[in-house]
Formats: sequence, structure tokens, C-alpha cells
Amino acid sequence: MRFPLTAFDSDAIVTTDIQVNAHNLSLRYSVAVTQSLVWPEFKALERKAELWKSTCLELFLSSPDDPAYLEINLSPCGGWNIYSFSSYRKGMKTAPFTELVDFRVERPGVITATFDIDTLPDPVLFGPATILADKDGSLRYFSTKHGRTPDFHNREHHVLVAANDL
Repeated sequence: MRFPLTAFDSDAIVTTDIQVNAHNLSLRYSVAVTQSLVWPEFKALERKAELWKSTCLELFLSSPDDPAYLEINLSPCGGWNIYSFSSYRKGMKTAPFTELVDFRVERPGVITATFDIDTLPDPVLFGPATILADKDGSLRYFSTKHGRTPDFHNREHHVLVAANDL
């Protein structure tokens, strides 16, 4: 399933593709690479904190009936992490139960990642998002919807998807 993400303050677009099969959640992010974009070179796969302070590809997922949710973060450098929240921006913890089984930088601007996830709620709320850092230090925010300010945690900006649509 493809999700076009629009920039908070421009008409730029990032594309996120999400595929679910068996026990895997596969993500593919496509970003237009510009001279001003910070696109870190791949170094090594490792869990890292605070990836959202630079170029970071994200996915929020939850059940529409449960305030708890997960946040997945990926960086082109190979940094990744998954956080669980008990409710809106509360109870943030590193989620130890999900495994990254594949990560590739296909080319500058395109990342794919696959996670081993036992079950997803049906239906599921997906909140794909992207933060792009520019060399001047500014950050650009991409999401399926935006409010008055960028807020990827806000479920009103997520998309409800039935399992048989994936």
C-alpha cells in the first residue's frame, strides 16, 4: 500500500510503501535527493536513539481501540529503533520485541526495511512520516496529513487500514 507524504510547509512529496505478509512488515521510503539534503552514508546497522534530530524515516502504528502505539525510526546511516508508548507521547520505552530482519539503502533517497512482527491489529492505524534535514540545519516534516504544527504522534493524521487491504 502506497502512502504519499506531503511536506508541512511546501508541496514536496515523500513516498512510503508498506507491505505486510506472514509475520513481516516491510517499509520502503523514496525521497527526492537534493544538494541541500543531509543523507548520511550507511555505516552499520545499530539501534540508536534520537534519530529524529536529523534525516529520519518513521512509521507509527496502533490499534484504533488502544491508546498504546509503536514508533519505528530508520536512518540512512543504518541507525534504527522502535519505541512503544502507553498513550499519546506518554510512557516512551525502547520496544525490545520487534526484530529488524532486513535493511537496505537501495540508492541515495531510497531505503527499505523489514521487521519481524508477530501480529498487527486489524484494522491498523498507520502513520508514516519523514523528517528531512537540510545542510543549513533546518528540518522538513512529511506526513499523510498535518495540523497547525507537525505532530506525527497525532492519530488524526494516521490512516486506518483493514488487514485485507494490505
